[in-house]
Amino acid sequence: MDKKLKILISCYACSPKRGSEPGMGWSFVNGLSKQHEVHVIVEKEKWKEDILEQLSKIPNNNLKFYFIQKERNRFLRKIWPPSYYWYYKVWQKNAFSLAKKLDKKENFDLIHQLNMVGYREPGYLWRIKKPFVWGPIGGTENVPWKLFSLFDFNGKVFHGIRNIINDFQKIFLNRPRLAANKKKSTLIAATPDIQKSIKRLWNQESEIITEVGTVDLPNIKVLRRDKNEPLKIVWSGQHTSGKALHVLLRSLALLEKDVHWELHILGKGKQTKKWKNLAKKLKIHKNCTWYGWIEKSVALDVMKSSHTLVITSLKDLTSSVILEGISLGLPVISLDHCGFSFVINDSCGIKIPVDEPRKVFINIKNAIVKLDKYENYRVSLSKGALERAKDFSWEGKVEELNSIYKKLLV
Repeated sequence: MDKKLKILISCYACSPKRGSEPGMGWSFVNGLSKQHEVHVIVEKEKWKEDILEQLSKIPNNNLKFYFIQKERNRFLRKIWPPSYYWYYKVWQKNAFSLAKKLDKKENFDLIHQLNMVGYREPGYLWRIKKPFVWGPIGGTENVPWKLFSLFDFNGKVFHGIRNIINDFQKIFLNRPRLAANKKKSTLIAATPDIQKSIKRLWNQESEIITEVGTVDLPNIKVLRRDKNEPLKIVWSGQHTSGKALHVLLRSLALLEKDVHWELHILGKGKQTKKWKNLAKKLKIHKNCTWYGWIEKSVALDVMKSSHTLVITSLKDLTSSVILEGISLGLPVISLDHCGFSFVINDSCGIKIPVDEPRKVFINIKNAIVKLDKYENYRVSLSKGALERAKDFSWEGKVEELNSIYKKLLV
């Protein structure tokens, strides 16, 4: 894009030190600042220190940050988690007040509502009479009901209620519809399924840019497995019912004894103890190594020395771990839903149909057997993963945004 734009971005979560939403926020605004003057409204308490520390090391005159404190009630959040949205909405209103003042002073070319990515809260910046971009947008998808038997009782209750409330909110929340239908605007969907939801719910077209990007890891080479070496499988994530490690554990328990494997488990959480007990019950615990939360660099080393990544999430958007995996050349086995369907193709992984649980276990088991038995096939997927990672680079995403901005301003 030739013209240097003056852009205002609402980026509630933004940090050069974190992954997920704050990492996404930083990657986008920092990337855009290489070509444009970028003004960013950010939550103060969580992210100001990280940002100022980074800017003290690497000054950037094209990046200007404005920090707004979000009020919090941690006790209320603990007993009623959705109360988060009450305070988040107030923060968005304060961001809107600041944005109007900034626009009068700076006269922005366009305004972008970047994160958080959930569709429920589009903020209020779309009310300013400037070209508007909203996205990546996520959160419209439900957990498939056919997978509910994979949850424990609490998981069934939580995700069942969430599905019902989500269907209600998609239909009746007014502000997302108003933001989506603003004139002179562009919507960005995080996945093809979200794109379909946007068309169905608000009758609007949208572009697709995933909310996470690949890790820039130089000198990554395809790891070839020695003849007698066990197949090293890695799983990473919070130990919550929705991440569903137990699906992989039950699949591994179906393997014949001639398949030699190791499972390397990153992360921890409420389900850790339960999953460890399940591994013992299934008599596969000796093949499992539990790392807990470890330094990011150490976690990447564990992944780097593995032969395949398995993702069992029942509810997710795209997930940063899948892009870390393909950046490291790991073939990926995942359920064929959420953002995984978009990222993984036949060149870099194996997608498991969303089906009743027993079939899911068997299909994951069969995918593992295939990778164990046919090393040349696994290596070809590893090479494909490194190629596929190039399609999700942050540089590429920033260029996609530039293209969206250019079309919008014509």
